[in-house]
Amino acid sequence: MSLSPHYLDRDTAAFLLSARGFNRLDIECVLDLTGPVLRHGAHVWPAVAVERLAARAWWLAPSEAGLSMPEAA
Repeated sequence: MSLSPHYLDRDTAAFLLSARGFNRLDIECVLDLTGPVLRHGAHVWPAVAVERLAARAWWLAPSEAGLSMPEAA
């Protein structure tokens, strides 16, 4: 049994990223790089892709991004 992936609409993704310290240009960059998919006629973004890219925002501390980052090897 597999879980269906979660998707975010543009407004929800932008709100969540903004709440974590991303500015308008940062948000556009994350959304461009994660790329929307078409589901049920609407463009949505895979939540896991948005979260993974947001976690790599070097200009935010891990606590500000609200996501954990792996330690460097």
